[in-house]
Amino acid sequence: MSYHQIQLLDLDELGPEFPPRFDNGLIAVDDEPDGATILTGIALGVVEVEVQLADGPPPLDLDNWEEIVEVSIESTSGSLSVCGLDGDLPALPNLAWQGAGFYRLRVHARGRDTRPDGSASTPIEHYLITSWQAEPQPDMPFKYVDLYGAEVRRRRIVS
Repeated sequence: MSYHQIQLLDLDELGPEFPPRFDNGLIAVDDEPDGATILTGIALGVVEVEVQLADGPPPLDLDNWEEIVEVSIESTSGSLSVCGLDGDLPALPNLAWQGAGFYRLRVHARGRDTRPDGSASTPIEHYLITSWQAEPQPDMPFKYVDLYGAEVRRRRIVS
């Protein structure tokens, strides 16, 4: 993970550009299909990322996470991979696991306040991305608790 980013992209395409705004403080879906960026607290280092593939929306776990946001994303190719800017995350399951189409992603985060703008050689931040096929819907924030996300949201409103 580098430059505060975990990217979701079609590996055969160029990655998403760094979004100018993170309205929800956690994830921004690219204007074009096949791309999104998750904003991390640390600027450089190791984070833990888990992917879950589901047939529909799973039960909501509000107790174990500080930030939870659900977004829609389109995969035109049926490939949506999780990676860092330098491909520095281990191979994780394809988020567009049911082929081309629209998906809901529920992104969970914790630990972003531990070392904001710093670096980490062992995971201090944890992310869970759950994916299921679904028609597009507006972003849905479920939980906003960390200070890092609050600052990102505040800067977005001020600028």
